[in-house]
Amino acid sequence: MPDQNKKDTARPVGYKLYLRMVLQHSDIPKRTIIFYTVLSGIVNAVLLSVLNAAANSAGEGEVQVKYLLLFALALTVFYITKRYILRKSVTIVENAVYSLRLRILEKLRHCELSPMESIGKDEIFTRVSNDTNFISQSAAVIINAFQALVLVTFALIYIGFLSFTAFAATIVILAIAISYFLRRQTAINHELRAANQNESAFYDHIENLIEGFKEIKINHLKNEQLFADITKTADYGKEVKTSSGLRFAVGFMFSEMVFYLLLASIIFLLPQFQTLYTGTLTRLTASILFVIGPLENIVTTIPLFAKAIQATQNIDHLERKIAAFAENENNTPKSHPPLPAFEEIKLENVVYDYMDEDRQSSFTLGPIDFTLKKGSLNCIIGGNGSGKSTFLKVLTNLYHPGSGRILVNGTELRNYDKEDYRFLFSTIFTDFHLFPKIYGIPKLDADKVNEYIKLMGLSHKTHFNGENFSNVRLSTGQRKRLALICTLLEDKPIMILDEVTADQDPGFKKFFYTEILPSFRLRGKTVIMVSHDDKYTEQFDRVIEMEYGKIISQ
Repeated sequence: MPDQNKKDTARPVGYKLYLRMVLQHSDIPKRTIIFYTVLSGIVNAVLLSVLNAAANSAGEGEVQVKYLLLFALALTVFYITKRYILRKSVTIVENAVYSLRLRILEKLRHCELSPMESIGKDEIFTRVSNDTNFISQSAAVIINAFQALVLVTFALIYIGFLSFTAFAATIVILAIAISYFLRRQTAINHELRAANQNESAFYDHIENLIEGFKEIKINHLKNEQLFADITKTADYGKEVKTSSGLRFAVGFMFSEMVFYLLLASIIFLLPQFQTLYTGTLTRLTASILFVIGPLENIVTTIPLFAKAIQATQNIDHLERKIAAFAENENNTPKSHPPLPAFEEIKLENVVYDYMDEDRQSSFTLGPIDFTLKKGSLNCIIGGNGSGKSTFLKVLTNLYHPGSGRILVNGTELRNYDKEDYRFLFSTIFTDFHLFPKIYGIPKLDADKVNEYIKLMGLSHKTHFNGENFSNVRLSTGQRKRLALICTLLEDKPIMILDEVTADQDPGFKKFFYTEILPSFRLRGKTVIMVSHDDKYTEQFDRVIEMEYGKIISQ
C-alpha cells in the first residue's frame, strides 16, 4: 500500500475541500452565484437603510412616496436574487452529491478485491450514504448562512456610516464573541470526529446483530454480551454528542448575551462619549436588531458547517484510499494481446499472504503448483481454514499472488488483460451474492431461465419475469440453485463451484452429481468444485486435497 501520509499532505484545508467538492460538478457560473449572493446582501442593507429613512421621515410627520418605491424596488430585487440563490444551491448540491456518489462507486468497482475487503463495507456504506446525505441536507443552509454573512458585512458598513464609534464598538464586541466561540468550536470539532468514528463502530455492531441473528438467538450469553458492546458504543456516542451539544448551547447562549450587551452599549454607553441625534440612535438600534437574526443564523450554522467539513474529509479520505489502492495495483501494461482460447492454466510456485492491520502475514497460501486442463472435472477437499477458497480466488486472479507465476497456455498472465482472464470463469463462492436481476448475459431467454428453475425444483418458489427473479428470499440451498442457474446461463469455459451442494437435500445432491455434473463434461466445461461429499468423488477426474494452505495430494 502506498504511503498514505505522503498523499494526505496534498489534501486541501477543510473548508476549501468542502467548497471544491460542492462546486466542482456544477455547470452554473460561480461568479454569477457570488454576484447574486453579494447583491442580495447589499439589497438587504438597502432595505434597512430605506426603512430607517422612512421611519425617520414619518416621525417628522412626512410620508414620502420615494421611500415606498425604493422599498418596493429593493424588495423585488431581494426576492429575485434570493430565489435564484436558493434554487441554484439545490441544483448545485444535488449535482455534487450525484457526481460524488457515482465517482466513488466508479472507482470502487474498478478496485481489486483485497483492497476493497481491507476498506470494509461499513466505511463504504457510511461515507457514500450517510456523509453524502448530510452534505446534501446541509449545503443549502450553509449557502444561506454565507448570504447572511454578506448581509451582516454591509449592515456593519451602514452602521459605520451612521457612527464610526458605534461601528468600532460593534466590531470589538463581535470579535471577542467570535474568538470565544471559535475556541469552543475547536473542542466541538474534536468531539465530532470522535462521534463520527464511534458511529462507524455502532454500524458495525448493528451488522453483527442482523447478520448474526440466528447465533445470538441460540446463545443468550452471546446475545447479552453483544448488546453490552452495543450499549457501550451507544453510551459513548451519547456522551460525546451531548458534550458537543452542551458546548454549542453554552456558546450560542453567550453569543445571544453578546447581542444584548452590544445593544446596551449602543443605547446606554455610546451617548456618554458621543453626541447623537435621537434619530441616529434609533437607526443604530434598529440596525443592530436587524443583524441579530442573520448573526444567529451564522452562529447556528457553524457546527453544521463543521460537521459538513468532517463529512467531506471522510469522503475524501475514502476516495483517496480507493485511488491509492488502484494506483498500487495498476502495474500491468496498457496494451495486451488477445487472450487465446483456454487449454491450460498453470500455477507455478504461487504464494499469497493474508495481511493483518499491521501488515503482518496472518495466513499463507502456498507455495502452490497446480495445472488445470480444459474439460477436466476437479474436486477440492480439505478442512475449514485449509485455504480452498483462497486458492480459488488466486486462481481466478481476484487475489494477486505475492510471488510465483500464473500461466495461460504457457504464457504468463501478466502479458494479458486480467479482465479477459477473469472472464473465463463463472463462479459461486461460499460467500456468493445472488442478484435479483440477471446481469452479464446479453440475450436472455425467459423461457429457458424458467426451464432451469423447474429443473432445479424451484418453480413453486420463484419464476423469472424477463428481468428479475420474482423472489430471492429463499433458503441458502435454494439460493445456491438460483446462482447455479445464473452460472449455467453465463456459459463460461471454467466453472468454480465452492460448496454448492453443502446446503442441499440428499435428493438434489444425487441429481447434481449424477445428472448435472456429467452434463458439464459432455459440454466440454472445466469444473473446479469444493466438496465434502465423499461418496461422489468418483464422478471427478481428479481430487485435490489441501491442508494449511498447501496442496498435499492430487
